[in-house]
Amino acid sequence: MSSSQAFNLLAPPIQKILWDMRWRSLRPIQETAINAILRSEADIVISANTASGKTEAGFLPILSRIFDSQKPSVQAVYVGPLKALINDQFRRLESLCEFAKIPVYRWHGDVDAGRKKRLIQHPGGVLLITPESIESLMLNRTSRIATVFRHLEFVVIDEIHSLVGIERGTHLRSLLFRLRQQTERDFRMVGLSATLGNAFPTYQAWLRPDGNREVKLIEGSSESKRVLYKIHGFVNPPPKQHHDEGDDQSMPLPVGIVDAMFCHFAGKKNLIFANSKSDVEQYADALNAHCRADSRPEEFMVHHGSLSKESREFTEREMLGRRPKTTICSSTLELGIDIGNVSAVGQVDPPWSVGSLVQRIGRSGRGEDEPQCMRLYITENQITAKSTLLDKLHLNLLRAAAATELMLERPQWVEPPSIPKLDLSTFTHQILSTLAQFGGAQASRIFESLSTNGAFRSFSAKQFAQILRCLAAKELIEQMPQGDVILAPKGEQMVRHYSFYSAFASGSDYSVLHHSVPIGMLPADSLPKVNDHFLLGARRWQVMNIDDARREVIVKRASGKKPPKFIGGGGEIHERVRQKMREIVSGNQQLGYLDDGSSQLLSEARATAKLSRIHKTNFVELSPSRSLWFTWTGTRIQRTLCLLAENAGIACIDRDVALEFESTGVSELIKRLPALIASPVDALALARRLPSKQFRKLDELLSEELLCESLATDFLDVQGAVRYINSVNPAQP
Repeated sequence: MSSSQAFNLLAPPIQKILWDMRWRSLRPIQETAINAILRSEADIVISANTASGKTEAGFLPILSRIFDSQKPSVQAVYVGPLKALINDQFRRLESLCEFAKIPVYRWHGDVDAGRKKRLIQHPGGVLLITPESIESLMLNRTSRIATVFRHLEFVVIDEIHSLVGIERGTHLRSLLFRLRQQTERDFRMVGLSATLGNAFPTYQAWLRPDGNREVKLIEGSSESKRVLYKIHGFVNPPPKQHHDEGDDQSMPLPVGIVDAMFCHFAGKKNLIFANSKSDVEQYADALNAHCRADSRPEEFMVHHGSLSKESREFTEREMLGRRPKTTICSSTLELGIDIGNVSAVGQVDPPWSVGSLVQRIGRSGRGEDEPQCMRLYITENQITAKSTLLDKLHLNLLRAAAATELMLERPQWVEPPSIPKLDLSTFTHQILSTLAQFGGAQASRIFESLSTNGAFRSFSAKQFAQILRCLAAKELIEQMPQGDVILAPKGEQMVRHYSFYSAFASGSDYSVLHHSVPIGMLPADSLPKVNDHFLLGARRWQVMNIDDARREVIVKRASGKKPPKFIGGGGEIHERVRQKMREIVSGNQQLGYLDDGSSQLLSEARATAKLSRIHKTNFVELSPSRSLWFTWTGTRIQRTLCLLAENAGIACIDRDVALEFESTGVSELIKRLPALIASPVDALALARRLPSKQFRKLDELLSEELLCESLATDFLDVQGAVRYINSVNPAQP
């Protein structure tokens, strides 16, 4: 280990363990972080590629600071979004902390009670925990929180990009503000991310909304790895018309796609991501069938959130082994869980964000001299006489190419997070949690804790009072004669159930059991019927019995292979992605990463664009009374445009990159376009037009008026929609 100024700042036992681990030197990002953490009091955001040493960059100086001043309290908290990620980091930190005699604890649902009890009785060192487990601590160890965290100095938030901008991130930020009210001093925060993009100011504001502490950005080397990247295009055959009981009831896969994937991935260690759990199961089954046909062991496994813990952990162990295994997975393996080096990454159809594409390709090429390798498989429907104009544009391929172009930009672009301003569900969740923690309190104290001095700065006292009235009407809270607000029996029952610990909706699932062994979960609103066949865990099952009282599906091994239905849509598409899609379909640039199949699809899309003139105009007349308005904008603005049209009495259908008008021709549409924003746009009135108002976990507890306020603020983009309409040339033919 070569000595350096930063290395000399580390505590002697930390230096020794690095010598023992035969580190040759510190990486530049680690040198910078050590100096920043040990020579300043700033918060730090460390942004660097996967496997760049970010975790050590944060923890080497933190452990040195702890060693120099050990106290009877947890002094550093590591917050990880996944249990598996916490388990990985626990193993890495154990070796760093062992010689320094700094205790390291884990706290999540799979950690046994004895280990948790030791932390409560003898707090100290480092605690690795999920946001939901912090909530559990707040509720179940209320009297010990101040003792356990009294001398907390650092909070490290791993994969911070996966939390900021969603309910889970708002929940965590609220918990950290509440935790600060229990500590002797304000702790410092360290964020770790591989896909920060140019959004540092957003993360800075999220970490320190009051600006009461400096937030420094430390970025890894701008030198990019060599990238081996290919987009493969395939066409879906028409769906089968008839099914026999027990036969293959799945949708037919595109011709040649399984053979191509097998050729690219068999015999090596890889990851293949799919956008739906059904696709995960179907492709794994087809690839294993290919193994059997070749008389070779099945080497394709699955990993997604609806599998049992035992099934997921088995897959993770197998991936760490030496035998060639490829895992077909959802986003569960997108984050930095240690599964060893993988040769390549696959992706079936484009992910919902450029950030996910960057994160997933970063799972390969972890070695210093290894390239990042990814193959993206695009599936498009076969063009027939019934195909629409939008079908012929091959939007899957355009989105894949757009995301690729943005990923390859220098500097690299990823979607900036959009921080919710009026997440009423999570605010309601934290009101109930705070009441449970305090055992009751004056309403003013709750508002001060959560809003004035907490994460919900944009909430008014009026909105807070409205929420309290809603909770009282649902018999979840009540007010004592002296004025204290307390949980009512129904509220106590809700808060004490383990499902309350998370602030985001997790669905209502049934357990799938085979000989009493858990296989995974299926959503309650799309269960198979008794005797139905389905795929789960890369195995074929038949339903023997459904026990509604126990919420269990009893199965046996079978030959049928209908993929299970998992409800869940995609994410929001950023407007820059859609704009890039238009640039690509309107241009003639050759994209070197397309194979012959995807090149042919792009040629067809460009020919369609030229024929319909959408490379020159936003408007296409399908018939004298039917038209398309190609907006090429983001999901949120598109949603708002659709509501503005309906508000003006123009019925339309959202077609992702376009709005379809079934009784309005182009000339009439252009004439009526200014009417959409002729008067000041009322976002609240637009939100009232939404057919469904409940999107977050506790929305069902709130009044429709409150929900409309929340949707108008966080679900719509009125300013963006008005700006977009003003930018459209109404004279376009």
